[in-house]
Amino acid sequence: MSAHAIISAAYRAGIVPEHLYGKTQYKTLQARLSEEILYNRRHTLFYRTEPGVFFLTEFMSDPTIPQKFKAPFPARRRTRDLMNEPCLALSTRYVMSDRFSQLHTWHELVEDAERHNALKYVDPKATSADFTMIWSFSLVRRAESVLSYRIGRYRDDRDQFANRRTIGFPGIVGFTDNTLFSDGDYGAAEGALDALLTDLDLSLRAFTNDGRVELPASTDIVVLDRDEVRPTILLIMQWNCPAWFEPTTRRLSLNDVCWFDISSRINNRDDLEPWSRAALECIRRQQL
Repeated sequence: MSAHAIISAAYRAGIVPEHLYGKTQYKTLQARLSEEILYNRRHTLFYRTEPGVFFLTEFMSDPTIPQKFKAPFPARRRTRDLMNEPCLALSTRYVMSDRFSQLHTWHELVEDAERHNALKYVDPKATSADFTMIWSFSLVRRAESVLSYRIGRYRDDRDQFANRRTIGFPGIVGFTDNTLFSDGDYGAAEGALDALLTDLDLSLRAFTNDGRVELPASTDIVVLDRDEVRPTILLIMQWNCPAWFEPTTRRLSLNDVCWFDISSRINNRDDLEPWSRAALECIRRQQL
């Protein structure tokens, strides 16, 4: 049932709680159901069968329920949903320095930033301009093509991103990404891969070779908005797509999915959001 149908049925049954009020109660309910699914995941009481339609987990094993209602529909993360743990950040003063611009790889940057006490975990929702968050931006490559989709306003309501086309999957470098197996990169690659697998609804096996994850050959560091009080730091990673993978809109909840040929000329560059434009420029510099 949709949130609107659930509210209507609850009113008929006389079980609407007193604290649920407002002109659009069904929107409030849909938001609460979405939060329940996001934070409880495998232990959630509800799941989606399609966008905006919910079902009770307890009936998933009921043999009388049609099979089409037993396949959970994965909803992609919103950009703001990523920010639920401390994330790695760089001193903004360090980022704006000449020293920073001379570093070419992520490992070089990490080592140098550690020597200058320029790395710190911060609250991603804090407003301080002293430290700048580090974002991973993962591209799915298939030969000369990258996976592309359009960002809905529900996913990201920033004017430069909403309804624009993108070629990447964003993530933060979170506190829990850094483990004994992170090889000195603060878990940036593992965290980026986890975000990518979540959005594409794939298992880790899809990106492994003989049990080993094939990490990107390079991680390109791009700084955007240098003239602003706090710039944007992107770690652009290119992941090789499994040969069998072909995305479907119904399965992945992605809008206007297609393969984007990076070897051809871009006819409508303004249709791409800023991070994708930066990633394409980075790829083309590598090809020169």
